[in-house]
Amino acid sequence: MNKFLVFLICSWQLFALPFVCYALQSVFDHDTFSADDIMGEAEIDIQPLITSAMAFGDPEMFGNMQIGKWLKSNDNALIDDSIINIVDGKVKQEISLKLQNVESGELQVELEWMPLDQ
Repeated sequence: MNKFLVFLICSWQLFALPFVCYALQSVFDHDTFSADDIMGEAEIDIQPLITSAMAFGDPEMFGNMQIGKWLKSNDNALIDDSIINIVDGKVKQEISLKLQNVESGELQVELEWMPLDQ
């Protein structure tokens, strides 16, 4: 199932220190005849995407290229390093996370930076 989440990032917040921006997503299964069950949670640090997108300005001026990375560590649930790219004039990041507060499970997420003027 695909879901779209929209986060509004105000530019004045980018300069407040310290600036940490996380999105917490609860993941549920989809049951036809009973209530949906929680499968786990995932915490996504969107700061690397914001920093990379802001540093490059208008991505349409650049070709396809890597512009940032969120590194796997003991402090996050990344399965692999998450690369931030400019793809066809858009800043995108693909993330693979282990679900938290559950025995097992993974979440695949693709983030896309969209300036407010679009």
